[in-house]
Amino acid sequence: MEGAEKLEVFLAKLKLNREKVPLDVLKTKYKAGYEKLTADIKAEAVELIKPMATRPPEWLADCKIKTEYMEEIAAAFNGIYEAGGYAKKIGMALYKHYSITEALQIAGEVNGEYQEALLKIFHQKTCLYTTAENWDPENPVTPRIYNDLVDKFWDEEKGEWITAEKPPGNALLLFITGDKPQKEGEAK
Repeated sequence: MEGAEKLEVFLAKLKLNREKVPLDVLKTKYKAGYEKLTADIKAEAVELIKPMATRPPEWLADCKIKTEYMEEIAAAFNGIYEAGGYAKKIGMALYKHYSITEALQIAGEVNGEYQEALLKIFHQKTCLYTTAENWDPENPVTPRIYNDLVDKFWDEEKGEWITAEKPPGNALLLFITGDKPQKEGEAK
């Protein structure tokens, strides 16, 4: 049985039990079975919902993210999940409405916010990669655009981020911080 099918069976059983037996009896006389059923629901729900909620955007899916940024990304997800009260919303969808569809819709909402946060983090890690040749007053070379999150350079000709060898020598990474610049005619 697939995860969604198993979860559907568990939710149907929970609904039937709650309709036939008072909750206080389920939590006392049938405590062991009731707790096992709710634990099974939680385990199956995590298996089904977590990959959907944490799915990265397509443009980032094949990129290897530098280890030093994993904690920041996890904190962004956890902040979104907690601030949105998503644990409670998913719990209501499953344990009160017995609805996998509703729980998956909520996971989709979480993922939309998460993908926006990942894009913001990605842009925060984009910088100019400068070396000594970029500062040569006689023959300056334009610095390359680099993203430290995924360790890739922007290739203007291809219009994509590429893995490339870093130029020899020391480099200075220039990050631009602050709000996204306003386009002409946009409200501030």
